[in-house]
Amino acid sequence: MGKRIILAMLGVLILSGLSQATEIRDFRDIRQDHRYFTAPLDKEFSEQNRELQKRADAFHNAIFFSPWQQVKSRFSLEEIKWEFDKYGQDLGYGRKGKKHSRSWMNKLTANAQLPAYPRAGYPAITLRNTDLRVLPTREAHLSDPRNCPLPFDNMQNSSVAANTPVYVSHVTKDRSWVLVETHYAMGWVPARHIAAVDADFSKRWQSGPYATIVKDKTPLFGRAGRLLFKASLGAFFPQVSEDGPTIKILVAVAGKNNAVAIQEIVLSRKAVAAKPLALNAANVTRVANELMNEPYGWGGLDEKRDCSSTLMDFFAPFGIWLPRNSGDQAKKAGTFIDLKGLSPEEKEKAILKQGIPYFTLLWLKGHIMLYIGNQGGRALVFHNFWSVKTSDERGRTGKKIIGRSAITTLSPGEELRHGKNEGNILPNILGMTLLWPPLTEAAQFPPEEPNNLILN
Repeated sequence: MGKRIILAMLGVLILSGLSQATEIRDFRDIRQDHRYFTAPLDKEFSEQNRELQKRADAFHNAIFFSPWQQVKSRFSLEEIKWEFDKYGQDLGYGRKGKKHSRSWMNKLTANAQLPAYPRAGYPAITLRNTDLRVLPTREAHLSDPRNCPLPFDNMQNSSVAANTPVYVSHVTKDRSWVLVETHYAMGWVPARHIAAVDADFSKRWQSGPYATIVKDKTPLFGRAGRLLFKASLGAFFPQVSEDGPTIKILVAVAGKNNAVAIQEIVLSRKAVAAKPLALNAANVTRVANELMNEPYGWGGLDEKRDCSSTLMDFFAPFGIWLPRNSGDQAKKAGTFIDLKGLSPEEKEKAILKQGIPYFTLLWLKGHIMLYIGNQGGRALVFHNFWSVKTSDERGRTGKKIIGRSAITTLSPGEELRHGKNEGNILPNILGMTLLWPPLTEAAQFPPEEPNNLILN
């Protein structure tokens, strides 16, 4: 065997060993594939009440389209000004680590024309995947200039999928930005990313039936093969017809003078299915594995997902509604069971006893996870998270970046903490939320208070 080949093989082995050494133990000990955890639950999934799921799906649709039922904004001028005042005092840093100037903030405030709020009031629909920005700017706001390479931008409230109903409450002086309210949050979007809808369009779009995307980032091509946008898992569209291996849907696109237009698009059943998707092991696996190893994105930055949007998108194809942020998901989406005051051992015991795999959320401040079952008597969760804490023999602490969705125990990376427990998730869990039976009605939706996202 040649010397170069031996050296090359040695290099591969060394790199492989380094990769293994830097992986957290959970990734090596737990199969990162949902089929191993859903298969034993097929009977339980299939026995869920189908009529109840249909009612939950109707509720999901009603919330989704609720911005089109609005006749005025849900937010006061004081609530809109709050963000401008906050970042007027804390100018922060841009993407290149340069501190924002006072004139930068003054220009944003002047362009926002807040004394004229609300300067609009009409229903619209997003024409592409876009973002809800805290202020009308694409510029980032970083609290620490050292965070420039990291995906944490204080201006990012949430991502918004293409063809999402919105209510437009205000427009900037230069008409380049509009303030919109979705069914789950409020924020500024570029005006060219939306189009107003009339009563006829609204009625047609809400009449159903619907088809939901089951293949994440499915490209939708319009006339002449032009890419319109990539539809994310859980997005849904009016269904026109079914024909063997394909389903035809309606998509809202920009027409003349940026008015809304409609195109018919044919998609493979590999990418789309009738909504709500049937609850069975195969479908739960299909959807959950689409979300495996997805990169982490604060507030949906760069069309990525954080912990709460991962779970919201997981349940959407099944017609089960979740709010957008972790605290609301825990407190408003199902039956909340308070776990505060219990020891870590008591918490895990309660989760294993009362938790319903794939229908139970576990919540701690700023983070939300999906309980999926157990392995060796330890609770397992599926979640999208940024990092785990580390500590060495000398007590020095740090972080190991994960930055993706995965299946873990409630103590991911515990082997990197040298006996210390402060980085474990389990002691910090505040409660669990049972999502079955699913919500079929609610006293209030969407929330009246601003949805200041707490994301992890």
